[in-house]
Amino acid sequence: MRGLDDRDLKTLSALASILLPEGSGLPGAEAVDVARRLQSRSASWDGAQVKRISWLIRAWETAPLASRHMRRFSSLSPDDRRSWVEQSYRSRVAWRRLITSALKQLLFIEWASAPDIEDELGYDYRCRRDDEVHGAARPIAGEPQPSEPPPEPRDYSRLGPAVAQKTIPIAAFERGLGARETDSNTLVTHAWPDVPDGSLEVVDVVVIGSGAGGAVVAATLAEAGANVLVLEEGDRVDEADLKGAPFDRFQRFCRDDGMTQVLGRPPIPLPLGKVVGGTTVVNSGTCFRAPERVLRQWASEFGVSGASSDELAEHYDPIEEFLNVRPVPWELLGPNGMVAHRGATALGLSGGPLLRNIKDCHGCGQCAFGCPTNAKQAMHVSYLPRAVKAGARVFARCRVDRIDVDGGRATGVHATLLDRNSKPAGSLLVKALNVIVSAGAIHTPVLLGSSDIPDRSRQTGHNLRIHPATGVGGFFGDDIVNWKGTLQSYYIDALFDSHELMFEATTTVPGIGAGSVPGIGAAAMEELGSFRKLATLGFYVSDTSAGRVRNVRGEAVASYRMNELDAHRMGIGISVAAEIMLAAGAERVYPGLPGIDAISAREDLDQLKDRRIRPEHLRLTAFHPMGTARMGADPSTSVVDPFGHHHEVAGLWVADASVFPSCVGVNPQMTIMAFARRTAQRVAGLSS
Repeated sequence: MRGLDDRDLKTLSALASILLPEGSGLPGAEAVDVARRLQSRSASWDGAQVKRISWLIRAWETAPLASRHMRRFSSLSPDDRRSWVEQSYRSRVAWRRLITSALKQLLFIEWASAPDIEDELGYDYRCRRDDEVHGAARPIAGEPQPSEPPPEPRDYSRLGPAVAQKTIPIAAFERGLGARETDSNTLVTHAWPDVPDGSLEVVDVVVIGSGAGGAVVAATLAEAGANVLVLEEGDRVDEADLKGAPFDRFQRFCRDDGMTQVLGRPPIPLPLGKVVGGTTVVNSGTCFRAPERVLRQWASEFGVSGASSDELAEHYDPIEEFLNVRPVPWELLGPNGMVAHRGATALGLSGGPLLRNIKDCHGCGQCAFGCPTNAKQAMHVSYLPRAVKAGARVFARCRVDRIDVDGGRATGVHATLLDRNSKPAGSLLVKALNVIVSAGAIHTPVLLGSSDIPDRSRQTGHNLRIHPATGVGGFFGDDIVNWKGTLQSYYIDALFDSHELMFEATTTVPGIGAGSVPGIGAAAMEELGSFRKLATLGFYVSDTSAGRVRNVRGEAVASYRMNELDAHRMGIGISVAAEIMLAAGAERVYPGLPGIDAISAREDLDQLKDRRIRPEHLRLTAFHPMGTARMGADPSTSVVDPFGHHHEVAGLWVADASVFPSCVGVNPQMTIMAFARRTAQRVAGLSS
C-alpha cells in the first residue's frame, strides 16, 4: 500500500470535522485540511503500518452499523456523527473508547503540526544559539533566578555524581588495522551501495545495533585492539536530518514511524529508535544510575555477581565523564520544570534537576526528536565516533536476519542491505569470532529465536518490562510555554522507595503534545487555544507486570498485561501528580481518567484517591523495554550469564536492556552502557 486510500480519507474527514470543529478562534480540521495532510503523510509509512491504521479507520467507519443508526459513520447526519463520537469517547466499552482515542491522537497531532496552527500557538521549532533561547527558558514569575543553586534533593547520589563540564581525550591505539584518523566528533558510516551486494566481511567482533549498548561495546572493543563492525538497520544521521519539524524527524528516526505498540489492555505506544545511534537519538537524555536495592535483588535472586554499585562505578564513572553528564543548568530548567519544582517544594517532596548527557545545551526543547544542535550526547555524536576513531566501522541500513552457529559457537551473521526506502537491495555475510547482539529488548529475542539459538531456560522473549508511564496536565492562569528549555528537566522521587513511582517533569512540542489535550470538539479546541498555559508532569512505575515478545511472520510483536498492583500504583501516581500541579498553582488539572473531568481544588482529589483503577482506564506510554534475554547464573532460569555471554552458544553475547532480570527502576540508558562496557571488557579478556 502507498498510503491511506480515499475511503479512509472520507472517514477521517468526517471524524476530524467533529473532533476539531471550526468557530473556536483557531482554524479547525477543515481549514488546514487535516485529513488530507494525514493521508499524504501516510504515503511514507511502512506498508504494515498503513494496514494497521487503515484497519482502525474502517473499524470506526463500520461500527455504527451494529447500533441503532444502522449506517456507516460517514453516512450519518452531522448531529448523529457528533453524538456517536461523544458516546464513543466516554464509552465504558474499552475497544470503542480506545479506537476513538487512537484516531483522535493521529488527527490532533497532524492538526497541530500544520504550519498555520504552529503560528497560532506561537511555536517555532528553529533553535537559535542566542540570548532569546535562554531568556525564554527562565523561571516563571516569582521563582528563583537562574543564578540561585538548584534545590538539594534527598539521596542525590542515586543519580550518580555530577561531573565537571569537560571531556576526556580519546585514547590512540597502534593497531595496524588500517584505521583512518578522524576528528573525534566525526562519524563515518557506510551503506548500500557503498557496501556492495554479496560482500563478505571477516572481523573479530560484529555488533548488531548501534544504540546505548552497541555503541559502547564497539568503542570499548575497538580501543582494546579488536577489528569491530557495527551493523545498524536504520539510516545514518547528518546535520540536515536534525532540522525541520520535530514530528517529521520523530517519524523518520523511529521504527514503525513512531507508532510501535505493545498489545494488551490497554495497548501501549512504545517508540523505538531505528537510526544510527538507536533510541539515544530520540530519548530525553536522562542519566540515572541503577538503584542499589535493584542491584542487590539481581544478585540475590538471579546470581548477578560483580555488579554492585561500587563495582559498577568503575564503568559509570568514565561513561559519565565522557558524556559530560551533569545536572540540568538552572537557567535551562524551563518553565515546565519550574512548575514541578514549585509544586514539590510546596508539598515538601524531594527532587531536583535531572542529570543529563549534554554539552553546550541551548534549551531547544527538542531532545526526543533528534537534538538540532547535537548538544545531547547521543551515540551518533559520542561513542560511535569514538569507535570509528579507534578503527571500528559502521554499516547503516543493514538488517541482520540470522546469527550463524557452528559446533556450538557463533561464527557470524547473515544480513540484508537496505535502500533508503528500507527495501532489500543486497546481502552481506559477516564472519566473526564474537557476535554481540544489541538490538534492544524487543528485537534481540526475535533475532535469537529466528536464528534457532538453543535456550534451555525457555526465557528468550519472556519477562518483558516496559516502565509504563502516564502523566497529568495542568492549565495555569499565565503562559507557561512548556516547550521552552529542557524537555525533561526535573525529578521528584518522594514515592520511589515506597511505591516504585518516579515523577519527571517532561513535556513535548505542540505537534505531538496536542494529542494528549483532554476532550473533543469545541471543548478540546478551547483547551488547545490555551496550550501555552499548559504544564505537564509525567511519571512511571517500576513494573511488576510482565509481557512477551514473539516472532509473528518475521515481525517482532510485543504483548503485555498490566496487573492490579501496577494499575493501583499508577492511580496513586495520578493523584500525587495532580496534587503537585495544584500546589504549583494550576487552575485546573486533567487526570486523564474516564468519568473524571477537570479537578480544580485539592479537596477534589478524594475522587482519585478512592477510585479503583483498572489497567484499561489508563492512557499509557512506555519508553524502556527490558528483560527479554535476562542474565543470571543459572542456565535453567536465564538466557545469558552475568556478563552477557549466552549460556548455550560460545562467542554469542547480549549487551542491551534485554539482559536486565527485572525493571531497573529508573531511566535505563546509563545502566545499559555500564553493563555493555563490562561485557566488552570480558569479551576482550580485560576482566575475569
